[in-house]
Amino acid sequence: MKPEKIAVVLVILATVGIVYVNLDNPQFQSSIQEGLYYVKLLVDGFADLASPLISRPVMMGEYVETGDLQMTISECELLESSFAEEGAAYLLVHVKVRNIGKVPATPPLLIDMRLHYLDEVIRPKKSWRVPDGRRHYDPLTTDKIYPDVTKEGWVCFEVPKKIDLSEVVISARCEGRRVKWALNSS
Repeated sequence: MKPEKIAVVLVILATVGIVYVNLDNPQFQSSIQEGLYYVKLLVDGFADLASPLISRPVMMGEYVETGDLQMTISECELLESSFAEEGAAYLLVHVKVRNIGKVPATPPLLIDMRLHYLDEVIRPKKSWRVPDGRRHYDPLTTDKIYPDVTKEGWVCFEVPKKIDLSEVVISARCEGRRVKWALNSS
């Protein structure tokens, strides 16, 4: 067995042992929840690399149901902004997330959103401004959407000014599933 594989097996065994010994410790249980969140982010990072290959996008405006939530990208707009980097523009996408279940649900976070363009994966901008002051979509990790409620807002991606929107796919992780929308109208 190669030394790298032996090291991986040892790390896994040590991790399992530490978890087993500390299962009754409340502080450790809280740490496990935090750790699981970061593990999900790591897995999502790998999913981002494979996302264009795994599933087919739906068209902009179509709702995707992922359990208790329905989500859509309802519209998009490419805007020039003096706040964008030189040669770039802002692509704003309008996100709507509706709880169709019977209990509160956690909406997709801003960090769960991606723009796929050619071979690039672009993350949304956390802070951005456009002249007409649109409402940002940026739920916190503790936010919940209650049944029959819709949360909506705009997500901003900084993209090349001459981007071909027919090549753009927006994706989001919603209830553990990566869903995608094509921005083209064909």
